[in-house]
Amino acid sequence: MEHVVEFISKFLLCCMPCQNGKTFRAIKNIVAEIDEDDKLGRSIHIVLTMNTKLNNAQFAARLEEIESTYGKGSVCVFVSGNYNGKYTHVKKRNELQGICFNKPTCPRVVVMCSNKTRTKNVVEFINVINENENCIKRAFVYYDEIHEYIDNGTLRSEIEEIHNLDIVKGITGFTATPYKTWTTNWLTPFWKAINIIVLDNFSTTDYVGCEDVGFNCIDDYYIEPYVRPSPFCDELDRQTIGFIENVLTKHPQILNDNTRSFIPAHRRREGHNAVRDLIFRLNKRAVVVVLNGVNKTLEYNDDCYETRIRLDLSKGTEEVCETISKLVLQHNLQDRPFVITGLLCVGMGQTLTHINTGSFTSAIFGHLDLTNDAIYQLFGRVTGRMKHWGDKYVQTQVYCPTTIKHRCIVMEECAMNIMKEHNGDIITQAHYMAPIDARVEGKAIMENIRKEKNNKNMTPKVVDIDKDYKVFDTQKEAIDFGKTDLGCKFNMDKDKDKCIAPKTLLQKDGTNPTVEYILNRWWGIDIKTRARKCVTIDNKWCVWWRPSLIKND
Repeated sequence: MEHVVEFISKFLLCCMPCQNGKTFRAIKNIVAEIDEDDKLGRSIHIVLTMNTKLNNAQFAARLEEIESTYGKGSVCVFVSGNYNGKYTHVKKRNELQGICFNKPTCPRVVVMCSNKTRTKNVVEFINVINENENCIKRAFVYYDEIHEYIDNGTLRSEIEEIHNLDIVKGITGFTATPYKTWTTNWLTPFWKAINIIVLDNFSTTDYVGCEDVGFNCIDDYYIEPYVRPSPFCDELDRQTIGFIENVLTKHPQILNDNTRSFIPAHRRREGHNAVRDLIFRLNKRAVVVVLNGVNKTLEYNDDCYETRIRLDLSKGTEEVCETISKLVLQHNLQDRPFVITGLLCVGMGQTLTHINTGSFTSAIFGHLDLTNDAIYQLFGRVTGRMKHWGDKYVQTQVYCPTTIKHRCIVMEECAMNIMKEHNGDIITQAHYMAPIDARVEGKAIMENIRKEKNNKNMTPKVVDIDKDYKVFDTQKEAIDFGKTDLGCKFNMDKDKDKCIAPKTLLQKDGTNPTVEYILNRWWGIDIKTRARKCVTIDNKWCVWWRPSLIKND
């Protein structure tokens, strides 16, 4: 583990697994600071949510207690477009400054989306209140899903700028996937080692995570090796929808009555609509919610299956899960198969389950092209604090390739480790990776993250962590292991004393390969050849295989 140079910073990182309570923790901290206003001076709390209207509205909806406790105007929503909610609304930075320089109208909390314009507005606004006499004596800034925006080119410098202002007393980033938050450059100590927020009395007893879902691995759809298509073509839609149809065909019970399924499409809106149409083709009784940047609708067929009814979900001011739950109960749809689809509006930060309708019964994830952060965040929509929901909580059956299962498990393990083992510590990127760094799949995942981070222009290839290997001293040991443990028959090389690796694995100078080279190549594994053995440069024998192929034998 790297040595940590302690850097006194106002910046804190709150890392918790998906839907484990980050928003609750943020609001709890806000309320605690507001309670200190009489003693320490009036505070203002600026919250930047993920850059979607749904996430903005979701966070704002959870601030009702502050509005009711401290009076109308205590919560302000800063959005340039139309807003039909109950809180004070401003469209421009000058409007925000205007209400903040008058104590009776000054908000306690300001909520806005995370985009380059708004993060710049935050810097400008805080500089103004720092330089001019006004009622605000303390400022706190909160960045939700900070990993999504930290590499946008300016956010790091903006955070460093406001960090140096006297009026700023705290800056907090919230995320379940914090890897990108750190840098490895010792010339930037601000981001080299980061202080983890202190979490008091946290518990995971009612939390539903990876170990609580039922993974059903589907490995017969994608052909290895998987290469990510261009994100600008419809091939990703074809792959994702094809995987969904493959799963639904094999497991039609997913769309039985009294089911609730999360079946995200890909980025293009046409793909969301195609998933909706597929669901209705397979089951006319279905209720389908489509959430994307244009349409937020709930659709179902009438009792005669002759008329499609479409309800608009975008007009409500409450959380989308609350709106959906009310409509399902209001229209007596709770016994029908219920499906939510979309991607960008549902892939991160958004809560889709509700105690009135219950947890998801099924979910389908075939998105092999997504980064590790993105696939874990997408999987995180089926997690959350739900075990106390009584008969409304059931185990979610997750249908996905084995590699997605492993990636989600190790990403959650990293987040859980920070929350449990590094509460209040100052840690580096290495601490975050520590729980899985010794595991083969863990190394593969982190190498994928490093490539994503260091080469933004690359067309990423999905790292396959459905891999395992073992090294033996003799060829006989390798052959015996293949027969007894893998169910694979390896032939003994004819010349036991002068064993030479296959030509494709020989190094440039004609010598046998190293173990590292073999593992980097991962040559020759497919459905027919589930495992291979090869002599190494130091006369050891390396055996490598895919666990999913062995398990499914």
